[in-house]
Amino acid sequence: MGFNCSQHQCWDCSQKTQDAGGMIFRCRWCERGYCEDCLDFTITELLGDDLKEYELLGFPAVTQAYYISCPSCTDHQNSDASAKDFFADRAMEIDKQHDVWLEEQDAEMARQNNSLVPTPPSDTLSLTDASTIDGSTVATPYCITDDGGATSRKKKTKKRKAAPASFNADVLPIDDPAVPGRSPYGSDTFALPPKKPKTSQGEDATMVKIRDSFHDLSSSSPLAGR
Repeated sequence: MGFNCSQHQCWDCSQKTQDAGGMIFRCRWCERGYCEDCLDFTITELLGDDLKEYELLGFPAVTQAYYISCPSCTDHQNSDASAKDFFADRAMEIDKQHDVWLEEQDAEMARQNNSLVPTPPSDTLSLTDASTIDGSTVATPYCITDDGGATSRKKKTKKRKAAPASFNADVLPIDDPAVPGRSPYGSDTFALPPKKPKTSQGEDATMVKIRDSFHDLSSSSPLAGR
């Protein structure tokens, strides 16, 4: 035989929750429940849509219930002082347990929030040899070498040697007695190659010599004049 909770139907008219408009007013202290039509609100204490003892047990509020101190229990407290003290002591005990439970919930939530805060890297585990902005947890990564060392990934550019202040390519001597192609100003700078002289028509001397040699061969050929 199954158990049938009496707080899911009206104590007076026996209407179930779905037949009583979707809500039964359930008493906190006894087994009775009432529909809106049968409940005498003039001698009823309204408590709320949830009870602290149910919250301690993990039962959330439901839309089908509203908790009260029913007319019978309210009348009993008003007529009997010992009953009134019993209900008050019981309610105070539940309040204390609920306060402890709330503190534990707050402590657990604070612990979870603290676990989500990122921990900045320490000096021994720093991923960069450069200065890092305070409060930033992003660091420049190291480049780990094969020998186990670590070098920064910053690009290192070679500095070019500057030419002497007296360097002037236009005034370099063409027939310098030093090594050919080298400048007398140092081994790291090179003299510009001498410019080939050009004829008045814009041809250089080499092309003129080739043209003249070809002309001489053509004039001395036995076939010349045919």
